[in-house]
Amino acid sequence: MPTTTIAMSTIGRCMTKPCQHGTCENQDGGYNCTCLPGWTGQNCQRDIDECAKMPCQHGRCVNQDGGYNCACSPGWTGQNCQQAKQCQSGWHKYNSHCYKFMTDVADWSTASSGCKQHGAFLASIKDGGENNVIAGLITNDIDECTEMPCQHGHCVNEDGGYNCACDPGWTGQNCQQDIDECTEMPCQHGRCVNKDGGYNCACDPGWTGQNCQQDVNECSGNPCLHGDCVNKDGGYKCTCKQGWTGQNCQQDIDECFSKPCQHGSCVNQDGGYNCTCKPGWTGQNCQDAPQCQDGWHKYNNHCYKRMSDRVGWSTASSRCKQHGAILASIKDRGENDFILDLFLNEMTESDAKQPAEILVLGSGLTRAAPPLPPPRNLASGEQVTVSGPEHNEESCSDTPNTPEGTDDRGHEDAETPRVSYRALKWTGPSFSAVTDSETMPTTIIAVSTLDIDECTEMPCQHGRCVNQDGGYNCICSPRWTGQNCQQDVNECIGNPCRYGDCQNKDGGYRCTCKQGWTGHDCQQDKDECSNNPCQHGRCVNKDGGYNCTCKPGWTGQTCQQDVNECSGNPCLHGDCENKDGGYKCTCKQGWTGQNCQQDIDECSNNPCQHGRCVNKDGGYNCTCKPGWTGQTCQQDIDECSNNPCRQGRCVNQDGGYNCTCEPGWTGQNCQDAPRCQNGWHKYNNHCYKRMSDRVGWSTASSRCKQHGAMLASIKDHGENNFILDLFLNGG
Repeated sequence: MPTTTIAMSTIGRCMTKPCQHGTCENQDGGYNCTCLPGWTGQNCQRDIDECAKMPCQHGRCVNQDGGYNCACSPGWTGQNCQQAKQCQSGWHKYNSHCYKFMTDVADWSTASSGCKQHGAFLASIKDGGENNVIAGLITNDIDECTEMPCQHGHCVNEDGGYNCACDPGWTGQNCQQDIDECTEMPCQHGRCVNKDGGYNCACDPGWTGQNCQQDVNECSGNPCLHGDCVNKDGGYKCTCKQGWTGQNCQQDIDECFSKPCQHGSCVNQDGGYNCTCKPGWTGQNCQDAPQCQDGWHKYNNHCYKRMSDRVGWSTASSRCKQHGAILASIKDRGENDFILDLFLNEMTESDAKQPAEILVLGSGLTRAAPPLPPPRNLASGEQVTVSGPEHNEESCSDTPNTPEGTDDRGHEDAETPRVSYRALKWTGPSFSAVTDSETMPTTIIAVSTLDIDECTEMPCQHGRCVNQDGGYNCICSPRWTGQNCQQDVNECIGNPCRYGDCQNKDGGYRCTCKQGWTGHDCQQDKDECSNNPCQHGRCVNKDGGYNCTCKPGWTGQTCQQDVNECSGNPCLHGDCENKDGGYKCTCKQGWTGQNCQQDIDECSNNPCQHGRCVNKDGGYNCTCKPGWTGQTCQQDIDECSNNPCRQGRCVNQDGGYNCTCEPGWTGQNCQDAPRCQNGWHKYNNHCYKRMSDRVGWSTASSRCKQHGAMLASIKDHGENNFILDLFLNGG
């Protein structure tokens, strides 16, 4: 059936030129954009950020519409700054430019033209550095040192460049890097602390010098008070003199403790001792027994002498005392025989002409008794004992021994006096004797004894008694005086306590020493260092005290107090934690170094996934590409959440979005309403045209497709009325 054809066409998208930076190709129900290099997006509307891939090897990337540009670092060239820039032969480099001194003399215009022929331009001096370079060209040398490139050193200009002679402790091309000298462990006897441009050594006790390599000669201070000092590595040793001990030979040895004085009393002295010997004993240790004077004879530690005087008992006794002795009183057989030998060995011719000498042998009496007459004439050498009825003034203490030949007429009565006679030499036939001892001539035997004298009463209260003729003498112990050593000496008057307070005591005194001093007289400096008082440092002893040289990080009198380094806020960009002898910095993000003073270049790790990284103090910033967000540009922006596609469907994509526009709508956001071609009529975003051909449905449909349209199919009353108007109006 012939039909009037009404063609409906979706507007040809490419007619509106939707591809902003590319070519458009119509497709069924839409179009496709083939983007130019550097552009992307559905309509080639979005610039590609080529800088995201950091193409500039030695320079800074600047993104541009449809491309990028590399601002190369000095000395580099090429599209991606990949080529080291070198000046041609005869040209000299300065600040990424090449300069050449032309020998031609010409005016400005001619010179500028000549430069252009070399692909250059006439130099226009902008600063002092460039001025120096050009001056160097004229003098055939550029002085790079004018820019002072050496941060910690001396710049030496060289042909075509420069060289940095770094200060000690610095390295690097421009002397910008601190050398950590501590890695070489320079401190031989101490701890190394690195610092900018050098280091410090905290030496162990006993060492000094820049590297703690020099032993401290402690002997220079004469620490050994009573001995010889031997310096040693890191210390010293004292070889003490006899009588002294202690680390510094400051302590007197009490030699009296071992009781060296065999027969006397010991008195300790500084560095030695002295023996006060008992009477008669001599020698350093009172080891030599007493000796009798000339003419006296020794027996059992007593001295005996036979006196030539022939006097009575009382006179004889007095004479003995004049010699500092007493009249002999024989106590035993040994003493009797000793005295008898004295007579026999010392008899002279004069003695032989005298009447018989009678020796009164001791019978336990304390003095010689008046004798009883002998019973008969005695033969020479004969000995008898006679007992009588008289009662002697002093009774016998015991019965004497009776030698052989004694008459057996004696009695056992203790009150009966007994006298032993012994004839030494007889000159006549008979012998007669009387009981009056004062009228009986007797040969005196004097015995010098050291035991029986005034000293037996011990009159010397604090001293030693020495018996003398007719008296005695007291040798007082130290710190006592008076006749009987009864008076205490006030030693405190002489201020014996050098560094302390004196308190007088009986027979002496006591010193209460000030701090840092010791010894009997507070004369000895106390070596406080022997107890190692410096907990974290080196101890130096001094008179009356000591000083502590503390290790780094410690303070206080005994280096017991940790220095709170954190009080000085050493951690520039971080939190400080105080520690024993030091501190630790916990740096904030983006900082490093011992004191958190060094900024971390976070950009070196390329943290910005879809953007450009800009380093800053303590962190970095990411400049994200369009369509990306987040700290590291890692998060895709869902542009569809804002419904950008006005007349279409939004599809989110990494770094962007795409609008699938409804038929007839164009533009990146489907914001451009469709326009019908000439001869077509618009209704509800579609274009209609009445075809004059009257053909069948199949032919009509084919004809519409030839126009890029389709045969209209009325869907509602409004579309029906619109098509009806086309017929009525001839559209």
